[in-house]
Amino acid sequence: MQRHFTLKVIAFLAVLQGLAGILRSINWLQTGVDLFGEGLLLLPLVGAVAIMRGLLISVVALLYVLFAIGALLGKRWARWVGLTAAIVNLLLVLNVVIQGTAGFTQAIAWSFIPALLVIYLFSKAGRKALSQ
Repeated sequence: MQRHFTLKVIAFLAVLQGLAGILRSINWLQTGVDLFGEGLLLLPLVGAVAIMRGLLISVVALLYVLFAIGALLGKRWARWVGLTAAIVNLLLVLNVVIQGTAGFTQAIAWSFIPALLVIYLFSKAGRKALSQ
């Protein structure tokens, strides 16, 4: 019973992270579209990069939702989808921190759930919950 409750909490957190990612990707897409229509060369190029970043964030967000659905259904592939989403998310956060475009609190906020997900999926309870 405890195992199922923990899995449900992890799936709920993954859905929250996915929804936050979708909102973040919409922000990047709007910024990219705004920049794409400005200037002659440089701003449209920056706009295209922003659009690509927004699309990448939306793919990761959809992976979180797919993980949550697969985990609640007890599918074995959900573990790898969740790990992929969390690791890519952590790499994106690391990239933003290295670039210096986000503060420490933002980096912690965006990496808390992915780090928790990685820890859970590598734990004994996480492996057992998604291996049946």
